[in-house]
Amino acid sequence: MKRLNDKKIRVNKLYIKTLGCKVNYAESEGLANFFKNQGYEIVKDEKEANIILLNTCVVTKEAEKNSLKFLNRYKKQNYQIILTGCLTPLLKKRQFSENGQIKILSLEEKQKIVEGESLLPFRRRAFLKIVDGCDHFCHYCLVSRIRGKIRSRDEDGIVKECERLRNLGIKEIVLCGINLGLYGKDIGTSLENLLSRLAKEIKNVRFRLSSLEVDTISEELLLLMIKLAKEEILCPHFHLPLQSASDKILEKMGRRYRIKEYEEILMRIIENLPDVNIGCDVMVGYLGEEEEDFLITYRFLEKMPFGYFHVFPFSQRPLTPLYQLKETISEKEKKRRLKILIDLRRKKINEYCQKFFNQVRKAILIEKDIYLTDNYLNVKILNNFNNFREEIHIKIKDFYVKDKNFPILIGEEFKGG
Repeated sequence: MKRLNDKKIRVNKLYIKTLGCKVNYAESEGLANFFKNQGYEIVKDEKEANIILLNTCVVTKEAEKNSLKFLNRYKKQNYQIILTGCLTPLLKKRQFSENGQIKILSLEEKQKIVEGESLLPFRRRAFLKIVDGCDHFCHYCLVSRIRGKIRSRDEDGIVKECERLRNLGIKEIVLCGINLGLYGKDIGTSLENLLSRLAKEIKNVRFRLSSLEVDTISEELLLLMIKLAKEEILCPHFHLPLQSASDKILEKMGRRYRIKEYEEILMRIIENLPDVNIGCDVMVGYLGEEEEDFLITYRFLEKMPFGYFHVFPFSQRPLTPLYQLKETISEKEKKRRLKILIDLRRKKINEYCQKFFNQVRKAILIEKDIYLTDNYLNVKILNNFNNFREEIHIKIKDFYVKDKNFPILIGEEFKGG
């Protein structure tokens, strides 16, 4: 790719704004390293920059609106803009074209740049994309249609990059993928093989899995996940997308599991790792979702020991089979169901957090005085007197901020005794 100075950008201070999933964050860290090597200064505050790289998301209608909101804001603020991410394939429909202010870095161009590119981590934890694309094509999913079929990074390259990140002082590496469990299917290996290698060859760093579809969790992978979590190599935190607990709706969605399979995997993890934090994604208002389907999902979420979940209203996305179909659930009803699940989510998050009051967890510093525990809790330290070490044991005390999504807890460094 040519330097953007060829587009008459005179000053090269670049701020990267990332929206959406952890794969986008991983790609942004690769883009940061690429542009740094091209001579651009990567800055942490957009006020210091005159170029914005906006890495967008369109997984839902709301995410697309949010991407356009940031684009319009940066345009009005007269930034030079590099626009990339999953919004770019949809721009033709909007009759949008680049101009003197906006340079479009297509999804294909972005993928070519970040493929094999070393990361420039923004924090003490790094997001490493190991597989792109998805072969499952759930009926509602735009991302799989934009990203294409799976393309796995070779094991040796991943191990080498993890070793480099460890030597840079990175304390946690999050392995990311559009469909992480499909890693290796196209190159003759598997996620369990990769995890086994990382456990043997990369020491003094913890690994976290970003998101894992239950239909990709083999018996071998499940046993390995439990084993590595017990050995404190893999974080005891797993995000297992659910979408619905109604088998009728799962079938309509084109999902490749039924709720019995999901529950069996969930309970086996919980039984072996009682402190594990399990999260999921849930969709409300899908085409044909009747009240009983919604209540089945509500009861399942209420019954199961989830530490958190994300909830979204269904939105029809272009390029999917559902795009031209008539909605069956009104926006008002979607909002009602959404509110009910948000209230339940708050209750579940609070219950999970309270389990760990007066307990000690390993944690890494992620920003200022905020630490992230191995089981995905954010904890603010109040008594360190500006001596914030990168990796400590924390005794969790109470809530600091009760946020509806992820609260911040209060803790203190635990030094034994």
